[in-house]
Amino acid sequence: MENPPLIKDVRHHYAGVILVTESGKLVGQRRDNIPNIDNPGKIGTFGGTIEPDEDPRQAAWRELTQEETNLSFELSGMEPLFEDVAWRELTNEWEARHFFVARITDTDLASMKVYEGEGWAYIDGPDDPELIELWRPVIKRAILKLEP
Repeated sequence: MENPPLIKDVRHHYAGVILVTESGKLVGQRRDNIPNIDNPGKIGTFGGTIEPDEDPRQAAWRELTQEETNLSFELSGMEPLFEDVAWRELTNEWEARHFFVARITDTDLASMKVYEGEGWAYIDGPDDPELIELWRPVIKRAILKLEP
């Protein structure tokens, strides 16, 4: 495959969030297990498409707090993790990905409702067999960022 384009040259942008509990567990979203979607039944980040003229952090916050869960916190609670460009098989295009970390309490997690996908799931590291393949480097970077 050719080298990925620069982020500024990519048409489709995704904003994703990894949740981290106060006890240090990583939490992602289990995707629906239905045909015709990316990675059915696998675990990825909460998130979605960045709207035109929307900041990646704002998009990640919107997706997490207004569309996908009942979590509530300030936009400043989204810590940037990193950005990259990855090939999206389903749509046959390059996708710019902007990832963030949001810290929540164990109580928040216990009462969290998920409105998209099959629900939330713990992520047992970058080698978790349930993890979306393209998300493995994301989880590696999250773990490195979160180490004391």
